[in-house]
Amino acid sequence: MYNYTMNSNKRKFDHLSNNLERILSEKSIFNYESGQRAFLSLGKGNIYEWLDKLLPNTRLILEPRIMGSMIAIQYINGKLNKAINANSEDITYEVKSLGNVPQSLPIKNRIEIQGVLYDEYNKIDKIKNMEFPKSQHYQNIWKGHKFCAFQIFHCQINHFQALQELKNLNFEIPPTQFTNFISDIGIYLKCWQEGKLFTNYPTRGIVLKVNSKKLQTQLGENDMVINRNV
Repeated sequence: MYNYTMNSNKRKFDHLSNNLERILSEKSIFNYESGQRAFLSLGKGNIYEWLDKLLPNTRLILEPRIMGSMIAIQYINGKLNKAINANSEDITYEVKSLGNVPQSLPIKNRIEIQGVLYDEYNKIDKIKNMEFPKSQHYQNIWKGHKFCAFQIFHCQINHFQALQELKNLNFEIPPTQFTNFISDIGIYLKCWQEGKLFTNYPTRGIVLKVNSKKLQTQLGENDMVINRNV
């Protein structure tokens, strides 16, 4: 008997599976040294010098810089295997308690995902250095905390495609704005400063990302942060 649902679901994720690289242990974000570099990948230099490196028609994606705790989640054979925070501490038990984190994925490839854990009920950065209590009451303690995924490591697709793949896998992804014009950046920043952009999240800036995977690699894969005082 032909299982249409199973086969159509498999085809849906073929594109992602075919573009996932084999993750070498020394390159994995779950390796301490590689992980520390990956968690610190946001650029903090001069935004205008960063923009000067780009061609005028470079496709840029703007996302909110969500206040919270950066974490990574690893899936092996479709199952949630491990989660760590920016200090490479094991927080698998706690992350599995979050309601919007998939416990399994419909792909067998090993996949590592980065995102931010945030508190949807608070507009202040209370969880930047959060600790995860191992308690029988952890469900209530972390009520309101959510995971927003924004990156797939070791995957040869552009950033917008990666976000769509994450969405298809039932992850929450950040809202985005797109532009091919560097001159638009100041307009978006003004909208954010006036509370007209990315209002559904507690934010402390905007993250600029190059959509092209090839160009990301050439730039060292660093994204650029625009803070409130720029």
